[in-house]
Amino acid sequence: MCSFGHDEQTDDSVRADDRNGSLGLESGLEALRSSAEFRGPVESLGDHDPNEHLAVIYESQAEQFAAVVPFMRQGLERGECCLYVADERSEGELIEAMERGGVDARAALESGALSVHTIQDTYLRTGTFDPDEMLEYYAEAIEAATAEYEGLRVSAETTWILEEGTNLEKFMEYESRVNDLFYGEDCIALCQYDRDVIPADLLCDIVRTHPHLIYDETVCHNFYYTPPEEFFGDDQPDREVDRMLGTLHDRTTAKVERNEMIDALEESNEQLQRFAYIASHDLQEPLRMVSTYLQLLERNYWDDLDEEAREYIDFAVGGADRMREMIDGLLEFSRIETDETTFEPVDCADVVDTVVTDYQVQIEESRATIHWGSLPTVRGDRRQLEQLFSNLVGNAIKYRGDEPPRIEIDAAERRGHWVLSVSDNGIGIDPEYTDEIFDIFNRLHAEEAYSGTGIGLALCRKIAANHDGGIRVDSELGEGTTFSVTLPAARNAD
Repeated sequence: MCSFGHDEQTDDSVRADDRNGSLGLESGLEALRSSAEFRGPVESLGDHDPNEHLAVIYESQAEQFAAVVPFMRQGLERGECCLYVADERSEGELIEAMERGGVDARAALESGALSVHTIQDTYLRTGTFDPDEMLEYYAEAIEAATAEYEGLRVSAETTWILEEGTNLEKFMEYESRVNDLFYGEDCIALCQYDRDVIPADLLCDIVRTHPHLIYDETVCHNFYYTPPEEFFGDDQPDREVDRMLGTLHDRTTAKVERNEMIDALEESNEQLQRFAYIASHDLQEPLRMVSTYLQLLERNYWDDLDEEAREYIDFAVGGADRMREMIDGLLEFSRIETDETTFEPVDCADVVDTVVTDYQVQIEESRATIHWGSLPTVRGDRRQLEQLFSNLVGNAIKYRGDEPPRIEIDAAERRGHWVLSVSDNGIGIDPEYTDEIFDIFNRLHAEEAYSGTGIGLALCRKIAANHDGGIRVDSELGEGTTFSVTLPAARNAD
């Protein structure tokens, strides 16, 4: 059971360097990177020190739970013990937010995998805040959790630090010491700070003592971070000056190098796009000539050819047809970048209706059924959106199972954007390959099993990105597939 008493004592805390924990910051970053709630950029670890202590500074409950829900959900999915420290008003709101995020929070509470604790149970359990007491509490929690679960995942609200009698200097020192406690353990923490409540001068110290921060739905490595031995040392002013000057120098150098690299990449990208367009366009005529002469051979000399020669012609005709499809796909792919994109309000219901009409023959042949309810108006390029939905509906029909295709198209609004989903009951996709299917020319099936060029889903991703959105897939083999596309709402046109 993932719950922790308040009277039990242990002789020694579990030292971080005694264990080689596998739960760490990269897991927390991936929870945010892959979630539907959290839409902002997530900076990868790279060669940064992976300190297992993350802080979110939020200005609304929506921002707060956009980080907290996927963070806690991933922990439960991974079989970890999840501990949440809440004030009295937020416990019910947390449970509701987790339920909306697809977490059976009440079942997790009943099983003990999730536990919600009050401030009085934890940080103020002795009446006042004592850093040593709280570090001991978390050391016991880590030991208890890792004995039964895959690790310990903690998220705590912190408005209690404004309570009368709380020593803020001790709290800041404690926050830095937590980094040492969690290092190397199967443990990760997400602290929560309400910018509208916590004073600016205290937030400055909070920023300086957290190596990794979430703000405005952006996860970043904190170059303002000051290690505890520097932040609390006697020579802190001198070290702060060194750090500030070094940061200015490093950031300016990095910015100049980055801009030079961006300019070079943009020039290279423009050249590649033009090459792809011209090469694809210029290949059309010789390919058309090859196809024409093959058809002439087939029509005029078919009776004079033996079976092997006829087979060769069939192979050549089929290859020419596939090459034409690939060239057409490449042209469409390159036009997304080279052609002018016209963004305007687009009724998705009209787009889907057009796509379904275009696929009427395939729908009748496969006995497919396509259902869609109320679909939104988004800001986009109608021609590109028709291409996107045409590829998704076409794939749902093509990759069908033994049963006739059943396709559902739905929409859900999320903070100024729409998430449109296309779900089917087809053959599904092995989760191992869901990251690869959006790569151009990447095919999971042999040509004789399912025809195609390997460009369609890459084109979908390109269109979604061109609309400042994204696309993701959820699927299991034999269980159908759902593609979810995020697009800006029409009211964001300005």
